Amino acid sequence: MKKSTTNKSHLEQINLSLVYVHNHFDSYITAEDLAEVSGYSIFHFHRIFKDIVGQNVNDYIRNTRLEKASNLLLYNQHKTIEQISMDSGFSTATGFTSAFKKKFGMTPKQWRKGGYEESSNDSISMIEVDDNIEIKAPEIVKEDEIPMMYMRVYGYEDDMSDIWNHMIEWSESIGILNEPHRYIGLFHNHPSFSPYNEARYLACIQTKSDAFRSGKVGKCIISNGRFAKFKFTCKHKDLYKMMHLAYIKWLPDSNYEVRNFPAYVEYKNPENLLNNGILECDFFMPVQLIF
Repeated sequence: MKKSTTNKSHLEQINLSLVYVHNHFDSYITAEDLAEVSGYSIFHFHRIFKDIVGQNVNDYIRNTRLEKASNLLLYNQHKTIEQISMDSGFSTATGFTSAFKKKFGMTPKQWRKGGYEESSNDSISMIEVDDNIEIKAPEIVKEDEIPMMYMRVYGYEDDMSDIWNHMIEWSESIGILNEPHRYIGLFHNHPSFSPYNEARYLACIQTKSDAFRSGKVGKCIISNGRFAKFKFTCKHKDLYKMMHLAYIKWLPDSNYEVRNFPAYVEYKNPENLLNNGILECDFFMPVQLIF
């Protein structure tokens, strides 16, 4: 019993450091910062982080930054590679290029020019989609902050009903679903370039409840800002494909660029999350005007 309780406590604390990384990846972050956020000594933090996350803290920070940069290189074409390296939290363009080449097998310049489409690197998993699928123009909206309870998933699956059944069961047990709430999927990885088994997804319930995190359940806030809001009808296995098409079909000819912020989906018929049915979704792509 003690070991189970201890593991639950570790999950709660490490979740705090993961939220911090994704909210501050464009800033200088040290393991000491994250240890302090999590409430551990630096020695214990390194060990516990790797046990739970599966990689050491410095690799996690670097990979998060590189994933963000791989998106920005394609969708913010007007920005220089040096600007994108800084936006992604790298202190020098040289260091960024070296790290990028090590992960993706090519330089940022080669990636931007289309190299990602020809790469055989196992760390890149391009989604094959039907270009004939129509993506309707989005509505540009401003969204307020969203307070959330969430369960984190490492590895995106075509069927996400298990995690959603767990999340909803937990929410029901503490009365969250008796209050105003929304069902949200938060995507930390871009759908095009990360293998499903490495994707990081949060199954979220928006709530203003004072409920506190508990074991696998974390607590965070989605920042406010401007979004391109698309409406999709699809199964979960096709959701990544629809998101990808929104990026490649609508964004390049718009007056917008993507912000350094995770995209998310609001599920309008959440009962179908539980049985892997057809979903009615609002997809929120974080954007800002190009100046």
